[in-house]
Amino acid sequence: MNFRQATEDDLREVAETTISRGCREFPETIDLVYALEHDGNVLGVGGVKLMNATTAWVWLDLAESARKHMILAYRLLVNWMNAYMAEKGIVRLMAAVDCEFTEGRLLVEHLGFHLESRMARFFGDHDAYCYVRLSEA
Repeated sequence: MNFRQATEDDLREVAETTISRGCREFPETIDLVYALEHDGNVLGVGGVKLMNATTAWVWLDLAESARKHMILAYRLLVNWMNAYMAEKGIVRLMAAVDCEFTEGRLLVEHLGFHLESRMARFFGDHDAYCYVRLSEA
């Protein structure tokens, strides 16, 4: 499994096969965009938007093919987040999940995020939960 910087083709590929009902438009102000691939297949894309020196928003969108490799993907993503947070001095990662998207909530919880608050109309007419993952230090 390979975790690398994403391309626009990666974003398009996952948008076509998304299991997390991700956006079909790509954000314009992302600091880092990554792709998770295995044997040449893109399993997902994600990114980090730095808010300040110690806080960042993160997002993740998985393709249907990721279901076959979830345990390995979880391990790789958790290890990457731990290393990224330590290297950059990030103490707080935040993720927004549509309140009605149970599978998305389970995903971020498996990645070590905990529910912090509900954000009214975060996704247009849909509320979102704000999940937070704090550094281990």
